[in-house]
Amino acid sequence: MEQLKLSFDEVPISCSEQEKYHAIAPILAGKVTIKEQAQNLNQFYTTLRQWLEKFRKEGVAGLVEQRSSRQPYTPERIIVSLLYFKCCVPKIADRELARVISQSSNYQIDHKTVKSLLERYFFWKYEEFSSQIKYPIPKEIQLCRLEMVKLMEQGFSEKTIACLLGYTRHTVHKWIRRYKAQLREKNTQPWLFDHSSKPKTTNRKVYFGTIRAVLELQKKYGYAGWFRIQGYLERDYGIKLAETTIKKIMKLNRQLNLAPTRPVLTLVKESKEGPLKSGRAFEHTFVDFRYLDAKPEGVQLYSCLLLEGYSRTILAGSLTTSQDAGVLLRVYYLALSEFGCWEVVVSDNGGQFISKAFEKVNKRLNIYHHKNDKGHPWQNLIESQFGIQARVGEYAWSKCKTVEQAIELHHSLIHDHNTLAHFAHRHRNDGKLSPLAVLSSACGRAVTHSDLHLAFSRKCWERKTDKHGFARINKWKIYIEEGLPKTPVQVSYWDGKLCAEYDSTLLVEYSCKWDKSKLRPKSISRPILYETAFNSPQIPLFDSVLDINPKLLNTSSYHPKPPIAVGQQLNLYFGPELVK
Repeated sequence: MEQLKLSFDEVPISCSEQEKYHAIAPILAGKVTIKEQAQNLNQFYTTLRQWLEKFRKEGVAGLVEQRSSRQPYTPERIIVSLLYFKCCVPKIADRELARVISQSSNYQIDHKTVKSLLERYFFWKYEEFSSQIKYPIPKEIQLCRLEMVKLMEQGFSEKTIACLLGYTRHTVHKWIRRYKAQLREKNTQPWLFDHSSKPKTTNRKVYFGTIRAVLELQKKYGYAGWFRIQGYLERDYGIKLAETTIKKIMKLNRQLNLAPTRPVLTLVKESKEGPLKSGRAFEHTFVDFRYLDAKPEGVQLYSCLLLEGYSRTILAGSLTTSQDAGVLLRVYYLALSEFGCWEVVVSDNGGQFISKAFEKVNKRLNIYHHKNDKGHPWQNLIESQFGIQARVGEYAWSKCKTVEQAIELHHSLIHDHNTLAHFAHRHRNDGKLSPLAVLSSACGRAVTHSDLHLAFSRKCWERKTDKHGFARINKWKIYIEEGLPKTPVQVSYWDGKLCAEYDSTLLVEYSCKWDKSKLRPKSISRPILYETAFNSPQIPLFDSVLDINPKLLNTSSYHPKPPIAVGQQLNLYFGPELVK
């Protein structure tokens, strides 16, 4: 029988390897190039070159496709383990199951494979099947704790372990924590057994000296809260305590009747609109009077405060026996001369605040006066500061025997309020806790002394004393202080009193009658000198013959120079050597 002979191109293709060989055969025979064959077969140049290189290196075996060696099926033991744990804990996550199988059986499985297997073998969802499978729980408590550690090492979470063994999650966390602590600290104490319920002795944090210091502050500031006591304790004694600790010590001192207790008043609070909020310094200021419950020497005292709304700084204050407009203007003038003008001043509808003198000052300085609604004192932010003053100082004021001691205490309370940490600034991120730190170097709108002089209707002057301590007010020469020669002092008139002050210290006071037509003192008499730190400590060798009574100067011989007309040219001076 004659053998059938076919050409190479006519040989039938039966597999992919043969197809690849037919594609590179013309190239091997040198009939065409790789580029031409790629164009003929519509193939990529790099693909034909890779086939050619593999054939030259490995022969026909290089053209055989490499198939994956991965087993196409999951072992039955893995599937059984998945279904077993899923029946014991139906809410276990797929990722946790994959982690447990990977750690316990050394068979790596993906959570997607776990999900597909559980969907294929879905009979675990039926209660008739899952109720027959229960996880074996040891009867002894120590074996249960060992089982917790075993399951934890297999990759189970604390929540799953609690479901498998029938314990709470807190219990599982406690025993696993003890086990890890024993491994970390290499403790020889057996962690499987319960610890003694005897309370552990800790180092004492608060000693009797600290309790004594808190008690002294409670006696001095009987109605102060924990925040103020914390500030005083840190400043005066250098002791830093937490809020809870200070509250416990204060409660203990009150229970033992060692510290005064403020009477508790039950008040029914209604919804109230708060005071105006300031977004920047010197946007709002708040002013008001408050009478003191304590009456040293039987004298009723009134506290007047001017508060800056943004930083809660008390700009000026006074403690006087009256609450008239003169006290208000004095406090107002001291704050304006020191800090400048603010935008809005907030007050109630008291007689001092609706007086014409106060309205004229605000109008001339372009300050808007906002009056709160009648019967709504909570709309004034100064009320909260009066509350702080009452809690901190009311008990100490009741112990003052003289008015001078009460004034000194009032001055120290203002200083402490401005320098100690304020409760409103406790959440600031810049570390500024006290009102003065928040205010920093901020100032209001600039105002000159001449503008203040005109705004207050010439009721305030700044005069400089001579070498003997006298100063001149219009046609009068009055004595100020011999210990302050050639020193600028502040002279003010209000309500029949002419007063001279230096550095907020009252030096002398005169009875004065005012001439409203000429706007100057009509008569000055009855000087009252005050003991100050500026008096000379040196005892005079001779009795002083200095006459301190006011004197009306004789101005008939005084002829002021005529004013120079505007635009008048002055004569130039030439030396004698230039004049012929």
